[in-house]
Amino acid sequence: MSGVSEQSNDSLLFERFFSPNLYTYFRVKRPEIDANEMRIRLTELLKFLILSHEFPGNILFGEELDDLWHLWIMQTREYEKLCCSLPSGRFIHHDSRDQPSDNLSWAEVENLVARMIADKKAKGVALAGADLSPQRLQENAERLLSFFASYIENFGEIRPEVVSCWPPLPRLMLRMGWSTDDLNAFLTRHSVAGSPPPGRPPVRHAVPA
Repeated sequence: MSGVSEQSNDSLLFERFFSPNLYTYFRVKRPEIDANEMRIRLTELLKFLILSHEFPGNILFGEELDDLWHLWIMQTREYEKLCCSLPSGRFIHHDSRDQPSDNLSWAEVENLVARMIADKKAKGVALAGADLSPQRLQENAERLLSFFASYIENFGEIRPEVVSCWPPLPRLMLRMGWSTDDLNAFLTRHSVAGSPPPGRPPVRHAVPA
C-alpha cells in the first residue's frame, strides 16, 4: 500500500471520528502543536483505541499521545460517544499504576507511597512499578508484535512521520538497524505468520468503505 493511499485512509478515519468542534478543542488546549502534527497524533491515538479491545494491557504510545487521551477523557460526552462508536462498543478506561490493585489498609498507605515515589526516582516514570520478569517481558514482546501486525492489517504500513508516536518502534529500529521499510516488512511477515489467532479474527472495522 502506498504512502499516498495510507494518508488518504488516515484522512477518512480522522474525519469519521472528529468534528471541527472537537478538533478545535484540542488545538486550543495545545496551541504549541501545529495543525498537521495534531492530526497525526490524534489519528494514531484513535488507531490505538480502535485496537485496544484486542490488546489489553499497558499503553504502547508515549506521553504526547497520552496527554491527548487525557484531554479527550475530560470532554466526557465526546469521549463516551467515541467509545460507543468503536468496534468493542465498550467504555475504554484509563488506569494508572500509581493506584495499587491490591486492597490496602490505611496503616499501609504512607509506607507504600514512600516506596512508590522512591521507585519512580530510581527507575523513571515509565519503568516504576512495572513487572520486568522474563515471562512478562516475553508476553509484552509478543503483544507488541501482534499489536503492530494488526495495525498494518487495519490501517496500512507505518509511515515515517508516525513512528515517533510509538516509542517501542524507534527503539526496535535502532537496535536492528532497520529503516521504516524494513520495519513494515518484518511486521507484515509476522502478521502473515501469526494471523489470525484462533477465535480472534482481525478487527477490520477501522476505515469506512
